[in-house]
Amino acid sequence: TRLANFWMHGYFLQLDSAKMSKSTGDFLRLATLAERAIDPVVYRYFCLTAHYRTQMSFSWESLEANATALNRLYKAAYDWGAPGNVIESVRDAFLAEVNDDLNFPKALAIVWDMVRSNAAPADKKATLLELDQMLGLDIGSWSPKEISVPEEVLALVDAREAARKARDFAEADRLRDEVAAHGFVIEDTREGPKIVPA
Repeated sequence: TRLANFWMHGYFLQLDSAKMSKSTGDFLRLATLAERAIDPVVYRYFCLTAHYRTQMSFSWESLEANATALNRLYKAAYDWGAPGNVIESVRDAFLAEVNDDLNFPKALAIVWDMVRSNAAPADKKATLLELDQMLGLDIGSWSPKEISVPEEVLALVDAREAARKARDFAEADRLRDEVAAHGFVIEDTREGPKIVPA
């Protein structure tokens, strides 16, 4: 059983400008997150960003910002491929913060410093997977959602690529806008165009 199979925040949760409490009826439950199609792990990540002894201020905007940060972490780890060797200096610094009265905000800052570092991607992956045994974010099992792109959109993307190769940039821009009208965005990468939902 992983250490992080539970999470608690010891102090009151501030809901915008009011303290969350049963008596006021202002209170957040995991069911509320589920109703809004928010993964409860996003709330766990949100809790990690504040020390358990401090008052946390909750807003849906802050939760969305944390969802974005967590998705970036998931995607980075996924893109790094197979894990290599744990970076001991990062692990030791992380553990020092956790052992200092469960200072997860500082421990999380160490994680993000490593993510942005020039360390080998495989080693960053191995380190993050080990640290996730305490973070409990289930990083190792994340994978991108399968995207179903209609044939019509694929044809537009192919036509845009042909227009770009012919240096007909006006037509390429028109086709890109048509793809956007179907709810997709074209990201130009070295490997070719990548289609993502808008």
